[in-house]
Amino acid sequence: MKKLRYIIIFLHLCRERYAVRELIVFAKNLCKTFYPLTAGRILFFIAALMFCAVQLHASEFSISARLGYMPEMGGSMASGWQAENLDASEGIYDINRSKDGMAISTVDVPSGLVLGADMRIIRETIYFKAGIDYVYMVSGGKGSTVDPSGTEVVDVKYKQWSVDVPFTFGVALLFWNEARIYAGIGIAMAYGSYSNSFKSASLDHSASFTGYALPLVAEAGCEYLFSEKISAGCNIKYLHGRSNLIEDGDDYARVDFSGFYITASAGLHFNF
Repeated sequence: MKKLRYIIIFLHLCRERYAVRELIVFAKNLCKTFYPLTAGRILFFIAALMFCAVQLHASEFSISARLGYMPEMGGSMASGWQAENLDASEGIYDINRSKDGMAISTVDVPSGLVLGADMRIIRETIYFKAGIDYVYMVSGGKGSTVDPSGTEVVDVKYKQWSVDVPFTFGVALLFWNEARIYAGIGIAMAYGSYSNSFKSASLDHSASFTGYALPLVAEAGCEYLFSEKISAGCNIKYLHGRSNLIEDGDDYARVDFSGFYITASAGLHFNF
């Protein structure tokens, strides 16, 4: 009943066009009510947001395509086997070692290519948005190091990809009828896979972990409207969340979806 009461109050504020500050306060209380997040609560929350969007009688609908990168992806990429056999409890942050006379190459933190698309509804200064992002590792994550005993060179390789579907709402402000800035929060449904490989004269280990999570989302961006229908912009988004512990043979790890997305966008706008 408490959840339903917050939903009703939120809808009332939207319909009566109350101040943004009051909307944010009730949205904050609504998020607290739904925490900790579960699949059922997420679906109910999404349905409530979409219902709110319908109630707002949106004055603008837009679709956009995004391209960018994720400077750091996969978190630490730690796993149980690395901690036990390579003394690297923090994964990629602990994996790099060197020793005189041994040829090694630094294992850099991986970064990824981001491809995305969004649908957004705006009524005055409030927006609701749903999207999809695909992230694939394109650099870093491989090299060589020295084993804890300092006797062997170990070839190291990490890989990760992920897909997430974020749902956000927030405030969008239009200036001079040609520029807009926005900021919002929300949740996402994320699914992805992380794998590792370690090989040396005496070691040959590889493992793969596939899982899902419900990360929290925060975003901000801007766009310039070339006309009533066409825009270009940029966006920064942060996801925070990782999967439950996943086992593969004698190894175990989590798929970490946390990190920043930095993207450029092109959009089409339709007024109603």
